[in-house]
Amino acid sequence: MTDVTILEAWLADARAAHHALRIGQQKVSVRFGDRVVEYAPANATQLASYIASLERQIAAAKGRRGPAVSPYVRMIG
Repeated sequence: MTDVTILEAWLADARAAHHALRIGQQKVSVRFGDRVVEYAPANATQLASYIASLERQIAAAKGRRGPAVSPYVRMIG
C-alpha cells in the first residue's frame, strides 16, 4: 500500500488540476508515481473519480471511513 503522505500529495495535485479545469484551463496533467495522466474538460468526471478514490484510500489508511460523497462528484437525479 502507498504511504499516506504520498496519497495526500497526489490528492492535492489532483484537486489543483480539477480546479484548473473548472476555471477554464483546456488541459491539465496529474502525476502519480511514474505515471502522468492528462485530463481535458471532456473527461473531468474521470478526474473527479480519481480524487474520490484517493480520498477513500487515505481514509482507509488512516483507519476511518471516507466521505459519503466526494465534493468532486456531482449527484445526478
